[in-house]
Amino acid sequence: MPAFHARPGPRAGRGSASVRVPGFTLTPGRHPLGSALGWHDHETPTICCVLQGGFTESWRGGSLICSPGTIKVTPAGDRHCDNFGKTDVRGLLVEVASERAEAIRPYSAVLDQRRSLQGGPAATIARRLQEELRRSDDTALLAIEGLLLELVATVSRAEPDTPPRRPPAWLEAARDFIHADPSARISLAGLAEAVGVHPITLARGFRASYGCSVGTYVRRLRVELAGRWLTDTDLPLAEIALAAGFCDQSHFSNLFRRIIGVTPSHYRRQARG
Repeated sequence: MPAFHARPGPRAGRGSASVRVPGFTLTPGRHPLGSALGWHDHETPTICCVLQGGFTESWRGGSLICSPGTIKVTPAGDRHCDNFGKTDVRGLLVEVASERAEAIRPYSAVLDQRRSLQGGPAATIARRLQEELRRSDDTALLAIEGLLLELVATVSRAEPDTPPRRPPAWLEAARDFIHADPSARISLAGLAEAVGVHPITLARGFRASYGCSVGTYVRRLRVELAGRWLTDTDLPLAEIALAAGFCDQSHFSNLFRRIIGVTPSHYRRQARG
C-alpha cells in the first residue's frame, strides 16, 4: 500500500493522478490529519517526498519524523506504519519498477537501504516534480523522467543515516511539548526541566533519536506551521513570520528557502496552483 494515494492515470496535469514514465510511477496525494496507515510494505522500492504537513513513520527498531522537505527511501518489503496526527499531509510517492531498480543497483545501492534526507537539493527536485505534474504536455513527461533519475542520484550521493531506536518516554514528552506550540519561546534548559532531565542529556538524546538538534527541529516545525498559513490564508508574509515564532520576515524567508527549497511567495503560488 503506497504512502500517498491517487487513482492511476497516464498523463500529467493539474490535479492529476499517477504518472508513469519508463521505470517509475509518480503519484501525488494527500492524507488528512488524524489518519493512519497500518503495518504494510511495498513490492518495489519507493521514494516519498513530503511537500506539506508532517507525520511519523515507524518500523521495527526505529522511527522517523517527516516534515516538509523530507525525502525518504523505503526498500521493497520493508514493513512500516504511518501516523498523520498533526496536520493534513501532501506529498509525492515515487514507485521504482523492479527492472529499473535492477538497472540502478550496479551504480548505487540506495534503493536497497532505508534512508532519509531533509531539505537541500533533493527537496528542490521534489518541488520541480510538483510543478511538472501541473503541466499537460508530453514534454512534462520527459522532464519528470529526468528529474526522477536526478532525484535518485542526489539521494545516492548523500551520507546514509542511521535509523534511531525508539526514544525514551521523557524524549517523546519533550517532542510533544514542542509540537504543542512550535512558535513558543523556550530554552533548552527550560525544556529539559519540564521533562525532568539534564539539558546535556536532552540535547544528546534528541539528536541521537531525531537526527538534529532541538533548535533545528523547532525551526522545521515553524516552517511547517508557516507553510500551512501560506496555503490556507492570505496573511502577509511579515505577519506569518511573527506568528510562527521568527524574528522578522527576512529571517523567516531565508530559513524557509533553505529548508523547503523555494521562497515563501513561490511556495504560496505553488500550493494554490
